[in-house]
Amino acid sequence: MKIGLLMVLALAGSPLVYGQDASTVGPDRPSFSISAHIVPAGHVQIEGGAGRRRFGDTFGFDVGELLLRVGLSSRVEVRAGLPTYVETRNMSTQASGWDDTTIDGKILLKSGDRGAVSAMASAVLPTGTRSIAEHVFQPGGTLISDVNLSRKFVVTTNVGYYRLSSQGQRYNLTFAVSTLNYALAKKVSIYSEFYVLNRQHGWLQRYAATGGTWTVKKRTAIDLSAGFGLGNHAHGPDYYYSMGISRLF
Repeated sequence: MKIGLLMVLALAGSPLVYGQDASTVGPDRPSFSISAHIVPAGHVQIEGGAGRRRFGDTFGFDVGELLLRVGLSSRVEVRAGLPTYVETRNMSTQASGWDDTTIDGKILLKSGDRGAVSAMASAVLPTGTRSIAEHVFQPGGTLISDVNLSRKFVVTTNVGYYRLSSQGQRYNLTFAVSTLNYALAKKVSIYSEFYVLNRQHGWLQRYAATGGTWTVKKRTAIDLSAGFGLGNHAHGPDYYYSMGISRLF
């Protein structure tokens, strides 16, 4: 993939380690993109939240979004996305229950003053409620890049692929996201992003989003986010919003 190759080449000359500060929380939420940084070795970070979404006449909410991140070394992090409670409804149907569990492994490939490149292998495990989840193994992977434009601006880019399932039918999902992060103040950061999901058979979805994170104390952060669809043929409102909290231990 040309975009992924350019991301690696752009940072290939930097040898320094690009890890999260061991005393400061660095959540991957609330943006759609995942940053290249690794949770400090020997530390655990927990992230969670809740959100509401609408796509045309279908709407719902989710509560939980729990992500457990464990730093194994300065370059390796393992992650587990614990089941989230989901409710979805429209004019004729309603479904609720627990989504599937996810597991990930993130590896820092290259790092330096200009940024970093990481890779993440992922899998969705068949553990959720049958009315909500697919009950099949679904693998995927993501290539991640952080580029430091200045002390205040960082561009995070993700490209990835998943082999997913919907109502028992397998399909390929590719995605790309670019996020501009800005350090508004010492404890406040904001972002704006654009991302595209490309499903098999040409179902292309585009979203723009914005949000921010407030570091209440060095180890705790609160976040807010909102996004909306760009010509996704929802035949009605197409948006989401969420809030969450993260804690480094």
